[in-house]
Amino acid sequence: MPRVLQETDSLGAGFGTAWRLSRKVLKSVALAVVATAATVSAVSAETLLMPKRDARTTADVVVWGVHTQAAGTACTLNFGDGSAVQNCTGVDRSYIAYPHTYAIQGTYTVTLTVGSETATTTVQAFNPAAFPGGGAASFENRNLGINMAIQDGLRYLWTNQNNRAGGFPTSTTTFWNNSGFTYADTSLVVLAFENQGYRLTANVAPTGIYEKYIVRRGLNFVASQLLQQPLSVTPAGNNPCVVYVDCVGLTTGSDQGYSTALAILGFAGSGALAQINTEVAGYTNGKTYGEILQRLVNGLIWGQNDSGNGRGSWDYGFNSTRGDGSTLGWDTLGLLDARAAGATVPAWVIAEYTLGFNCTLNNDGSFDYVADCNAAASSNAGPQKAGIGLQGLFLIGETTGARVNAVRNNINSWWNGATGGIGSNDWGCGVPGIFYPNDSNKGCAYSMFNNFKGLKLQNIATLPGVTRPAGPGAIPANDWYADYEDWLVTNQSAPTTPAGGSWGPVMGFSCCANGDALETAIAELILAPVALVPPDPGLFSTVGLSPASATNPVGTDHTVTAFTQSTNGAPVPGVSINFKVLTGPNAGKTGSGTTGADGKTTFTYHDDGGAGTDTIQAFIGTTLSSNQVTKTWADAVVVCDVNGDGKVTQADLTLIRGKNGRNASGANDPYDPNKDGKINVADVRYCQLRLTPP
Repeated sequence: MPRVLQETDSLGAGFGTAWRLSRKVLKSVALAVVATAATVSAVSAETLLMPKRDARTTADVVVWGVHTQAAGTACTLNFGDGSAVQNCTGVDRSYIAYPHTYAIQGTYTVTLTVGSETATTTVQAFNPAAFPGGGAASFENRNLGINMAIQDGLRYLWTNQNNRAGGFPTSTTTFWNNSGFTYADTSLVVLAFENQGYRLTANVAPTGIYEKYIVRRGLNFVASQLLQQPLSVTPAGNNPCVVYVDCVGLTTGSDQGYSTALAILGFAGSGALAQINTEVAGYTNGKTYGEILQRLVNGLIWGQNDSGNGRGSWDYGFNSTRGDGSTLGWDTLGLLDARAAGATVPAWVIAEYTLGFNCTLNNDGSFDYVADCNAAASSNAGPQKAGIGLQGLFLIGETTGARVNAVRNNINSWWNGATGGIGSNDWGCGVPGIFYPNDSNKGCAYSMFNNFKGLKLQNIATLPGVTRPAGPGAIPANDWYADYEDWLVTNQSAPTTPAGGSWGPVMGFSCCANGDALETAIAELILAPVALVPPDPGLFSTVGLSPASATNPVGTDHTVTAFTQSTNGAPVPGVSINFKVLTGPNAGKTGSGTTGADGKTTFTYHDDGGAGTDTIQAFIGTTLSSNQVTKTWADAVVVCDVNGDGKVTQADLTLIRGKNGRNASGANDPYDPNKDGKINVADVRYCQLRLTPP
């Protein structure tokens, strides 16, 4: 769901395909803007092009596609601006990529022709100097840079698949293993694509290049590696056999304490819980993604620690007495994502979790590496885990109060690498000293990821330690998310080259794992519009915005509420929503918000346009649009003004006297202002007290 630019009215294009994520939308630009939604023209599935994308006229953009035909098949790539690669025959068919500069602003149709097959997509090129409000320094150009960074990062992840060329297109699985932790890499990469809008439709063959060859095959890989786990009642008497009473859960093969949670993330974010696994063998074959997800949850909660300081937490292995803070962080996200997707997480799990969490979170907002049940002292806490504190507080329902403030202040103290940050010293994020400005926050993917999740879920918009000036546009001072966006755009590696687009060279993941694909997936997740999983598109498009209609006097305020839900109606928190008044006297007004624990956020605007009817819509990224609602602004009715001139004068009193003794025609009869059902001298006296002053 990359951020996109607003299409101009001259194209007559649908607004929902062109919306900026977590900020206000861009103002219209001189030329048309085309959305970056993941669409491919209706062509053979054997020849595919990249999703639509953005470009600048001042730099190269990588144009690429794939085909599955025999080696040596004639191939041409037309850039749509009069130039073309006349012979791409013999190029690796899993990545036919060429950098190209579009010199003139406009919309260009790219065509890949392989033999008799043709695929098309669109590139929208912008001249930064043409943006209103500051040209290259404008809010619009900044958002364009974010769009392009997202697109180039996803492209890098495409190129970095394990055995991409050798396994394309026949393999039913794909995976990433740069860091040595295959589950971590693959699950997070798949989630990154899902959270950018590339999800599956249950039991419908995917046709988009990312859906078909990344999401589907990545989930197949995870499913193929899962193991059955017999379950039993815990020592505390809690039953982990939720929904499936055969008491068989699913787990991963090693380090189950954290890797089972990571496996949960990809299935929870798929958007297709009714999808049936028919492509990989084993226990999961014939089961829906929803069943796989629930059985993973069941396996995870069975493995929750039962005793010791780590009770309610997790260790690298299941059912330990040691509570590992980092592992607890992954399990927190696993439970949050599963619940947001509609899986069942029993109340007893949260009660047990609270015990472990309280033994790990410290009074100063730091988060222990090993739970010690001493909130007054830290156990090698490290700033990289502080954001887990906000995530855990959200999971147990704590969104205000001293502990939320303590964690926020802790994160704030480490933001720009202050050595005097609150709590334990920085425990490192890879090789010390190579990251910018240090390895405790920006440049440490693990720290940035935890902070993003926690701050977004807790709806914390600014931190004083960020020290980022306001702007461009309506971005407030000290906006932590804008600071992250700026850093990620600035530090992406060689995005205009076919092999570039990663964040690996300038980012580390943690003290114990690093890899370009892993860090790039984290960057993509931070740039996504959702902190957990995308909501159900059908529900959002039909009942996502309310009230359906309302009438107010002109010159007053109106509030609409966006509601994000999973397929089964569970609220989805942490979703960035953008609002726009599409038509009417207040057309063009915009707003944004992040959904809370109830899955809701609001937009209030003031009527400055006078009487008429506004049409309002909400958006999540480029692919999800809400139902449209209306607001009618009407001139206020002046009581006793029976002649409709906007004033109460003797002329109105004379008209009321003329109907003396009659019954009112209805509840809103203007001649019966005191609403007693009769027109008489009492109405005249009532209006004498309301004469308009001269």
